[in-house]
Amino acid sequence: MRTEASPVSSQPKHLQWPLKTGTLTYTKAAVFTLFTWLLWGDFSFTLMEAVWPSVLPLKLNSLGASNTIISLLVTTIPSAMNFVLNPVISTISDRHRGKRGRRIPFLLFATPFVAGFLIFLGFSKQLGAGLFAAISGLLPDWMTENMVVIGIICVLVISFRFFELFINTIYWYLFNDVVPQPLMGRFLALFRVVGALAGALYNFFVYKYAATHSGEIFVGAGVIYGVVFLLMCLNIREGTYPPPEPIQPRTPWFRFVVGFLRECFGHRVYVLLYFSVAAWVFSSAGNPFHIFFATSLGLTIEQVGFVSGISILAGIAFAIPAGFLVDRFHPIRVMLAAKIGLVLIAPFNLIFLFRDFPPHQTFWIYMALNMVVIPLGAVYTAAGLPMAMRTLPRDRYGQFSSASAMVVALAIMAGGILVGLYLDTLKTLFQGNPYYYRFLPCWPLVFCCVSIVLNVLLYREWKRLGGDSGFKPPVSDAFARKA
Repeated sequence: MRTEASPVSSQPKHLQWPLKTGTLTYTKAAVFTLFTWLLWGDFSFTLMEAVWPSVLPLKLNSLGASNTIISLLVTTIPSAMNFVLNPVISTISDRHRGKRGRRIPFLLFATPFVAGFLIFLGFSKQLGAGLFAAISGLLPDWMTENMVVIGIICVLVISFRFFELFINTIYWYLFNDVVPQPLMGRFLALFRVVGALAGALYNFFVYKYAATHSGEIFVGAGVIYGVVFLLMCLNIREGTYPPPEPIQPRTPWFRFVVGFLRECFGHRVYVLLYFSVAAWVFSSAGNPFHIFFATSLGLTIEQVGFVSGISILAGIAFAIPAGFLVDRFHPIRVMLAAKIGLVLIAPFNLIFLFRDFPPHQTFWIYMALNMVVIPLGAVYTAAGLPMAMRTLPRDRYGQFSSASAMVVALAIMAGGILVGLYLDTLKTLFQGNPYYYRFLPCWPLVFCCVSIVLNVLLYREWKRLGGDSGFKPPVSDAFARKA
């Protein structure tokens, strides 16, 4: 076992230009160009990531799909794919050495497919109707056109998610390779602001049409993402990297698995980090159904989009102060405080179980509950990525991040199945009355508390390993020797 210096353990008080990141050297103009392209990429990426999980549940619900099917397609199946592919993609990317670097080649490869399948989702109704007309004579009598359309959507979503995994896995690693560490906090603050603006614009001006113009939304998001993200990849340069540690030749595949597990799960601090994140994600498995919770209160999709947009814009005001809190008090402490605050607020969503309010009061109560969450949500978001960066080994950041993603994927898979069954059981008990969606806030309470307990244990382990002044990520060299 060895230790690696924390990537941000010491920063100079004053920037000394030019800045270096690995073999890359940046002037102020070069940093401006880098940030511009990364932030444009973030805008298109956020737009793409906002569209499919928000529009797809409405599309499937309109076709008669059950809550379980929606949850399987939006959360469980993509998470199963993530569990299998994320460590493979991450580890290969860490070890890849190409003319364009180790991250950008994968982003360039996947982007056209992601954009293409998103555009095809916009034509799923026409594709399904055409297929049904062509093969209707071969289908059993009970199979309807909507079922065929749902089947087409399933194929397109799985194909889309396969290639989107390359983006959603490797994009985050690119920052650690090309952004100068002394500017990382400022970049991540700008990154969050731009992403928030993209989300706000979507919620204000587009989301209200999600139920009626889903095809146009999918096509528009696919085109914007495909063009902008490709331009970003072509205009960002990675440096050169030292060769990866050699792997014993003719090593059986299972020894690679053993080495991966030994390195990534070989210390308690990493296991606690992975599972504290996973428990929180498990508690959020019901998020795709939040729109149905809101409409069960009598709110319209336009009102929900308006509140979401206002919440995102208000969150921008807290993004930079939250970043300062993370830098001042360490992300592990800040994350714990944010989680405790969010759990204390969550039970107030249950007020709608006990009383129906007039429509205008419902809207303002719903908005007030969302507004209270904003500062804590901004702090939680600000602490997430820095907590991983300051806990995981930098030279194997992709590999260790993929281990975390595997644990999170298992949590999402289980949560997706269970929350779908939970809601369908309530649907049966309430004989289809949408009132049952008001029980959705009951889901996260227990698992958020579990996440807090794990975060406390993570904090204690981090302190034991040196804390603020002496923590260094413990690393073993399992791949460099025979298992």
